[in-house]
Amino acid sequence: MDNVTQVSVGRVGVFKGAVSLALQDGLLTNGEKRMLVKLSHTLKLDEDEPKAVYDAVISGKEIGRGEELALEETRRIYEQMLEAFLLHTDRSEGEVLLVAYLRHTFSIDDAEHRAIARSLDRTLEQVVHRTVTEDIRMRLDDSMERISSIVDEFRVKN
Repeated sequence: MDNVTQVSVGRVGVFKGAVSLALQDGLLTNGEKRMLVKLSHTLKLDEDEPKAVYDAVISGKEIGRGEELALEETRRIYEQMLEAFLLHTDRSEGEVLLVAYLRHTFSIDDAEHRAIARSLDRTLEQVVHRTVTEDIRMRLDDSMERISSIVDEFRVKN
């Protein structure tokens, strides 16, 4: 099992990586935009930071890592982003890559990913109608395999 206590990432650095990944094909889909907006909120970036990061990525300029994230905060961010992915996107390949990127960046292993997914499932069960919950469960099951396979590719490359 990965040593999850070794996570050392900055707020701005995480967002910069996500923006770079989303822009690798040269355009942002509506789902990727929604995911990036949600990520900027969950990372608690200052109002002007998302645009500064976007501009730095486009121009190739360096930008600082930002304030370091606590381990518990990375898990909260990942859970919120997984929820946004399941509820507010069409789960395109670009959006799956963003979730997989966060999982990899935050060093979330398979067991922890499953635990976060179960927690999300329990939360959704309490707040949404049963038929919606079943649909989301199917999306979650399908997406977990896609995300895991991408994370496995990241691990092989590193």
